[in-house]
Amino acid sequence: MSRSFGRKNTPKGQMSSGGGPAIMMMQPAIRATFMPNPPLKFLPPPSETRKKSTKIQNLTGVANFMSNFATGPAPPRPERETRETMIQRRAEAKKKQHDEKLEPQITTYREEVDKSQGEFEGMNCYNTIFVGRLAYEVTDRKLLREFESYGPVKDLKLICDTITGKSKGYAFIEYENEEDMRRAYRAADGMRIEGREIVVDVERGHTVPKWLPRKLGGGLGGTRLGGKMENVRIPGRWDPKQQQQQAQMMQQAPMMMRDDPYYNNAGPPPPPHYHHHHH
Repeated sequence: MSRSFGRKNTPKGQMSSGGGPAIMMMQPAIRATFMPNPPLKFLPPPSETRKKSTKIQNLTGVANFMSNFATGPAPPRPERETRETMIQRRAEAKKKQHDEKLEPQITTYREEVDKSQGEFEGMNCYNTIFVGRLAYEVTDRKLLREFESYGPVKDLKLICDTITGKSKGYAFIEYENEEDMRRAYRAADGMRIEGREIVVDVERGHTVPKWLPRKLGGGLGGTRLGGKMENVRIPGRWDPKQQQQQAQMMQQAPMMMRDDPYYNNAGPPPPPHYHHHHH
């Protein structure tokens, strides 16, 4: 007896799954889902095709309506705000709002400076220098050893965070004599302490008229002028009068040198040809 490996024939009136009930025995609503759609209705072909009209009826040009058009100058075209003008307008509005917010703070700050008469927290600001860009590992004792070589130091204040107690990276040093302060101002600018070139300047907050700190819209420095190619990252003080010259030095410096941590106020000790004063 031969064995068939093909598909078995489904009995008439039963489902292909095998063993199921006959379709005709299902309920009408379920049986309707298995029934084919009725055939399409036969329509005979049209006997005559519709003829297109080739006659042009009452079509004229626009010459008769030319007198109705306006003859004067065209009205001005409304100017829409471009993306650039929108950005500029928003920036100006934000700056104006910021200046209005700082105005009472600036007034209070200048009143306090006028009352101080060149002194702040017991320090004579005319004999005081500002030391910035300090490494966070520098302590007041380390700073004192570095700067007492220029003369006797009367007071030293390393500014620290009031909550964490960590250094903020800048300090104020008061000398006994103004000559020693001037000597440190000239010689210590750009020296390296703990692998970073520092910046030394006079205490401007209580000695320079109309001076404002950075938080009140003032400050002095070339590290926040704009983009990477505009900011001045050379060691030492930043002179606004030589801004163009220092910016050209940054543009002429090789890209590898600008990305080098030694060039960006960090990195290993200076090479032998580095002639900045260091103790």
